[in-house]
Amino acid sequence: MDTFKQNKNSVKNPITKKQAADSGMALVLIALICLAALKNNYFLWTAMAILVLDMICPVIFKPFAFVWFGLARILGTFMSKIMLALVFFLVVFPMGMIRRILGKDSLRLHQFRKDKTSVFAERNHEYTAADLDKPY
Repeated sequence: MDTFKQNKNSVKNPITKKQAADSGMALVLIALICLAALKNNYFLWTAMAILVLDMICPVIFKPFAFVWFGLARILGTFMSKIMLALVFFLVVFPMGMIRRILGKDSLRLHQFRKDKTSVFAERNHEYTAADLDKPY
């Protein structure tokens, strides 16, 4: 529901001049990356032309900025969920399965279910001022 509200608010707030200028700079960077990768001087001239246009009249890049920031919003919405799912299935789930196979029971859940007595560790400790100074 929050994502819908964000998208609804972004439609009301049009692309600003700064966002359009930033999108023009992103186009310059893309052209320079293409120059480095493809070794074609056409991309150098294209980058220079885009840079001059961006400095003179950045509002030309508003349609590209709309697409650019829209793509960023969509990626931001889904990538966090994808990354968290990857961490869970690649780290947490296998670690839990390994611990289950090895018979580890850190919470002592099986002992808790078998016995009527408490599984909490009884600790007879009298707290002093030194415990409060350095709690860790």
